[in-house]
Amino acid sequence: MWRAAALAGALVGQAQAHGSMVWPPTWFDANGSVGLTPLGQCSSNPSGTVFCMWFNNNTRIPGPPTLPPAMRTYYTTVPYAFNNNATPPAHLPPPQNFTTPWWAPGTAPLDSPCGVAGGNMRGCPIGGANKGECPGGGYAYGEGAEKVSFVNVVTTEWVAGETAEVGWGIQANHGGGYSYRLCPKPPAGQVVTEECFQAHPLDFDGDMQWVQYGANGTRIPFVANRTREGTTPAGSQWTKNPIPACAAADGGYYSGGCDANATQFPPPAEGLFGFGGTSAALGQTLFRFTVMDRVRVPKIARGEYVLSWRWDCEQTTQVWNSCSSIRIV
Repeated sequence: MWRAAALAGALVGQAQAHGSMVWPPTWFDANGSVGLTPLGQCSSNPSGTVFCMWFNNNTRIPGPPTLPPAMRTYYTTVPYAFNNNATPPAHLPPPQNFTTPWWAPGTAPLDSPCGVAGGNMRGCPIGGANKGECPGGGYAYGEGAEKVSFVNVVTTEWVAGETAEVGWGIQANHGGGYSYRLCPKPPAGQVVTEECFQAHPLDFDGDMQWVQYGANGTRIPFVANRTREGTTPAGSQWTKNPIPACAAADGGYYSGGCDANATQFPPPAEGLFGFGGTSAALGQTLFRFTVMDRVRVPKIARGEYVLSWRWDCEQTTQVWNSCSSIRIV
């Protein structure tokens, strides 16, 4: 569905809201009024829908880890710091102890490929009567975005066979990595599915990415860390979250941050590190930038499509999602 009213009760503690796609404008971004605005990743539209409250909570990989070691983003389960020129420490916990989504990108099951309002579609605990805040974040029994009618949805035109810019913003840095997928818009009365998006992953264009401060602001480019190894669907391309959190199990949330010599992995450029939001500044974030990439638009038939962004986290058992409307010309 493509137009209309917001969910009742969609505003619940932005301190629990952690990221969203912002470019091209998502279904949440009425009239595209936010776009690449600094701090736009956790904006709310006039109906009160908070962009970064749409995710899948408490989801884990169903099999063994498949992540290449170089793609890890959280090297610590206890606080420590290491020099940015050093390799990750040898005493890393054994992979079999880790089941968060990024350990096998694309395999953690989802209730919605476009995000669940509050993240806990089936309750917390599953089947429980509580509809308020849930352990681990969000609230219970929200609807999948693909079943919600949003008002004044922007449709972005892409040209078949060319490239397009995409971007997402971090509210709280849970590491991991992400992919973009493109599904044909289903017939009236039907909704997009994770299976459709899994069948149509997009490739990134080139080895470079950048952070951007606003629509016309500064761009800071750097080399991306991408992989096709161990991903689902097989051979699909994923990109590591380039912003390292602080070198502690909490990523810097409780400690209030860190410096560039105490991060999970080396920052890609000066100043690009940290957790974002902290316990001392609930609902806020220090990240005023958008993480930008270019994707290759397939040579496919003209028509209406849906773009899905999927961020599989490493620190938490969460997958964050957003969807946008695309017209291929």
